[in-house]
Amino acid sequence: MSYFKRIKKDAIKKSFLSEDQILELAVRVIVNPTYGWITTALIIYGCRPIETFSLIPSSDGTASVVHFGESQIEPFRRKVLANPSDFVEKLNIVDQVSQPFFFENLEDYDFVALDDFMINWNIWFKSMQNNLELSDLGKCWARRIINSGISKKLAAKYMGIPFHEFCSEFK
Repeated sequence: MSYFKRIKKDAIKKSFLSEDQILELAVRVIVNPTYGWITTALIIYGCRPIETFSLIPSSDGTASVVHFGESQIEPFRRKVLANPSDFVEKLNIVDQVSQPFFFENLEDYDFVALDDFMINWNIWFKSMQNNLELSDLGKCWARRIINSGISKKLAAKYMGIPFHEFCSEFK
């Protein structure tokens, strides 16, 4: 069974890290030459793990990714927002892009090649932070973005999920 089929919609509440702890994690992991930049991108931008391979960061704190939501519309690039935005500069996210794979469009994605990589990435991440999955980093981002004062409607748009789903997950 592939990594993508194993991602569960877990309802189990995990112990999430505080804002300071998650940002300390970003500083700690970014130095890894294989997984550091993409893990930090998950922490800072709140996108899905699969979307990091299409992430194009901008110095204004935004980025774009190929959207992998469950909607039936044509594939598109979705805008994502860094939180905290100053970490884009502090961690040199724009100038030191280090993606082991990059896919401009959905049609470019090589899911066979990514399958093993994603499994190994998750194993590595669990060795760094064993109480979280890679997919939990988006949830951490959502909590930070809500605490920063961004509306839930806009946060849902940045995450690429329906507003009602966002509201039920992040009450």
